[in-house]
Amino acid sequence: MDRRWGIAFVLLGLAGCAETQRGADTVAAAAAAQVNPTLSTSDASFMTTAGRGGIAEVQMAQLAERNGRSPAVKRFARRMIEDHGAANQAMAELARRKQTSPPETMGAGQQQTYDRLAALQGRAFDRAYAEAMVADHQEDLQLFRTEAAEGTDPEVKAMAARHVPMLQEHLRMAQALPRK
Repeated sequence: MDRRWGIAFVLLGLAGCAETQRGADTVAAAAAAQVNPTLSTSDASFMTTAGRGGIAEVQMAQLAERNGRSPAVKRFARRMIEDHGAANQAMAELARRKQTSPPETMGAGQQQTYDRLAALQGRAFDRAYAEAMVADHQEDLQLFRTEAAEGTDPEVKAMAARHVPMLQEHLRMAQALPRK
């Protein structure tokens, strides 16, 4: 059996035992680093986690356009679709250049948030979506700041740094969303 397949099977087994999506992303990043030794496990993990987050942002924003009531929520959602859609494309392109596969789905925790939001409409949706976006952007901002400061791959580190101002603006916008 090819060594890469053996590593992949072992890592898939470990991923199944991971307690969190981040743990599974780290395992996947380790596999990517095995195949592409020029990309560190931490950089590969960042790309996977950020990619999953971007996918979640777009899908939750699409949901907000359908289920939201407030015009401010719908405007915010449109902005998330545009900004995170472009960022997702840039991240996927960088992942391909780095010879790693970009994620195709959001993470498990993000899926739970999406499912919870999907059951809501109107004002209840607006409140829950605003709260989720504040928490999500706080987490994203920390993730991107850490990569920008501590990343090892110059391109990945630069991409993270370029997106910090956008995420700061998104956090500010999310904090201003109506919550009544």
